[in-house]
Amino acid sequence: MGFISSFKRGLSGDYSYEIAGEPVVCPHCGSRDFEKSDAQLNTVGLTFLGLDWANRSATILICKNCGRIEWFLEG
Repeated sequence: MGFISSFKRGLSGDYSYEIAGEPVVCPHCGSRDFEKSDAQLNTVGLTFLGLDWANRSATILICKNCGRIEWFLEG
């Protein structure tokens, strides 16, 4: 998600997400409002070779209510 689409989402107040066609709900507090970010999944081998950029990335959703972090790996 780019800056402009994130900005528009924030202006509309829509912080809900769907993964694999299912709405994401925080298992701790039941909230449906999340901040979205990406995280790189570093491996020892690629880091040793200086190729961190080649590692996969995961989408993380951070609950706006309690702060719980949910990780999602895209196929």
